[in-house]
Amino acid sequence: MADREREKELLAAVEGAGPEARVLAMTDRGEELGTVAVELRDGTLHILQMRAGEYDFSRKPQGEEAFILDTLLRSAASWGENFGAGEIVTAFPDFFDFFKARGFASDDSHAFTPMSTIVRYE
Repeated sequence: MADREREKELLAAVEGAGPEARVLAMTDRGEELGTVAVELRDGTLHILQMRAGEYDFSRKPQGEEAFILDTLLRSAASWGENFGAGEIVTAFPDFFDFFKARGFASDDSHAFTPMSTIVRYE
């Protein structure tokens, strides 16, 4: 995220965000559509939080919400791959099969997958 003050503000509200956490933002014509807070720890990309507009995760994401969340997930994976991550874990369990549909396994506390599930080499 280019706006470091906005990034600090967002990270202050993310439980478990360490000093190396970053925020990636999806924008359209300057409007912020969603964000994903990430942190690389010991070769693992941790997705700490995902936000898509006003979507509150209380129901299955629809249409644009699903598109934004999927794009943020793929952006986070690409970012992690650039910094050597070998796997992805979330700080929250699978919600409405979102991660499962993208190849993640999940348990009661988080979802997880090898990086190769999202980032593929051809």
